Amino acid sequence: MRRLYRAADLPEPGHVLWFDSAFSASWLVAFLIAPYHQLWSQKLSTGVSRNDRDRLERARSALGDALGLADPKAALAAAGGPLGQHLQFPPVPSRMVTTKLLTARYSLADDVSSLFTQRGEDDDLARAEMYYWGGNRGALASALHCPTTDRLIGNSFFGDYSFSTMADDEHRVGDREPPGLLAAAWDVAHSSGMWWPFEGVAIMSDRPAELHVNQKYLLHRPDGPAVVYRDGSKAYAWNGKAVPERWIVQPDAVPPREYKGFDPTFAQHVKAKATPATKPKNQAKPEAILKATLPVDPDARLEHLRAHAGGKLPLCDRYQAGAHREVWRELVALGPGVRESPHITDALAVAYETMRRVQSNARILVERLTAMHYTFGMAKGPLDVALGGPHGATPMDLDQLVRGLTGGGKTPNIRGLGNLAAMMAKARDLIAAQNKGTQETRERASAHATPPADSHDQIVSFERKHGGLPLSLRAFYEVVGEVDLIGTHPTLAPAGGPVAPDPLVVYALDEGLIEYDEEEDEEEGSPSTITIAPDDLHKANISGGDPYEMAIPDLRADGELLNERHQLFFVDYLRLCFKFGGFPGYDGAADVPHEIAALKAGLLEF
Repeated sequence: MRRLYRAADLPEPGHVLWFDSAFSASWLVAFLIAPYHQLWSQKLSTGVSRNDRDRLERARSALGDALGLADPKAALAAAGGPLGQHLQFPPVPSRMVTTKLLTARYSLADDVSSLFTQRGEDDDLARAEMYYWGGNRGALASALHCPTTDRLIGNSFFGDYSFSTMADDEHRVGDREPPGLLAAAWDVAHSSGMWWPFEGVAIMSDRPAELHVNQKYLLHRPDGPAVVYRDGSKAYAWNGKAVPERWIVQPDAVPPREYKGFDPTFAQHVKAKATPATKPKNQAKPEAILKATLPVDPDARLEHLRAHAGGKLPLCDRYQAGAHREVWRELVALGPGVRESPHITDALAVAYETMRRVQSNARILVERLTAMHYTFGMAKGPLDVALGGPHGATPMDLDQLVRGLTGGGKTPNIRGLGNLAAMMAKARDLIAAQNKGTQETRERASAHATPPADSHDQIVSFERKHGGLPLSLRAFYEVVGEVDLIGTHPTLAPAGGPVAPDPLVVYALDEGLIEYDEEEDEEEGSPSTITIAPDDLHKANISGGDPYEMAIPDLRADGELLNERHQLFFVDYLRLCFKFGGFPGYDGAADVPHEIAALKAGLLEF
């Protein structure tokens, strides 16, 4: 490494810092480039979660310990500026190693244009690195495996001087002595994984301890992580494409809607892994207690469940004693078996007690928000969309767009407009349905609607038709009902504010919120997901993305909340919501309104 710096006419780095994975190294790179990269400076100051901030702090501490400098500013100064072409913006060519590399490479060929030949997917090495870390296709550089700093994996030194380019240059040199800079770069490539050059330090990372590929040398492993680093970091991939861990670990639990349009061999893999459910012999139906009508009063309901379980509810007792997270982890680990004897009654007791506390917290939040003069309900005005056309963006009120699609007005002639408008109209209607304020149902300002008297019967009927709901969501519908904290406030939820506060919303049980997987050989599709809430942007009256959903059927104790940035189970998501006083969008924000502390004070833990 020092030889490479000398060959580039640069002072040798004072330190070479080694990390066990490119993922862990990327956080230090992010910390070091922030002062030199306008986009990263803005991203790290406003767009990271609290966990990301912890990772940045650990990276800063690691740098200070390695350099013997406790002051972060002194450590940054000692590390110096970045030397990679993708690590600084605006770019400064005079400080890029790339400029030195180009000069060295010019001596390899009389025809300079031949040095810039782009290899395609028919070249094994170019294809392998492209799907490994390169461009927008690299599985290792996916946000699935390295959220926030994912792009920095592809912005290593090998983004300036790729493996395939090195191989071409090595072939051009033949038996001649290569330029010193190129020879040093080749030696480093043979000896390490991703690395990033800075004036005072070189940030280096190890190569994977395990690397699994298919016949085309693309990352692939159907039964585990395709990449494993020595620090425990992992990456999952299918034929060169990054996939979520649960797709590989629990493929039969992934709703088909998630991988619709993905590599067809994955769907075949899921079908091959699926095994028909077998019903245990000589055992009572596990859903018997689920269908039983229980007392509405929490204490009476608990006593009824305890009597049904023969007086013993060990998990519920532990839960009430304070082992909230531990008990839920154990319930989720049971998988669908949680609905079988002897678990189901105890699990139901925990779910009901959890949602009793959620109900209390929701009621308290509504009271406190009312006292703060929070205005409940969607802000008045149209939901705006910006549709890209051949001559730029065409702003349009969504209501105007929908009228045009149904023959009541004109719409711009933009390809795919119909599907986009239908999707956004549905999101708009879902929001409006929860905030419509019709006098015959409830006031517009109603932010917590209690369950209807026949909620249990509705749930039983729903599950009979569409399959089981996670026990957590089932209990929410039966105990809490519906929560809708969408609204406006000068500091908590200002119109057009810099942060989407993402107020807590959980729709009531409604069959109209189900999404279906349409099978070509069937007249009707099977249920795939149920919509829980609009996404954070739609809540702010801005056209956004897919709504928050949960997969159905799901026979576990709890299920993941899909399309939400934290990727949490439903109960964990509710915990996060109350941790921020009902506004989880402020997680990771640089400035959190002071009202959040007052809102969350004294809320029940669950």
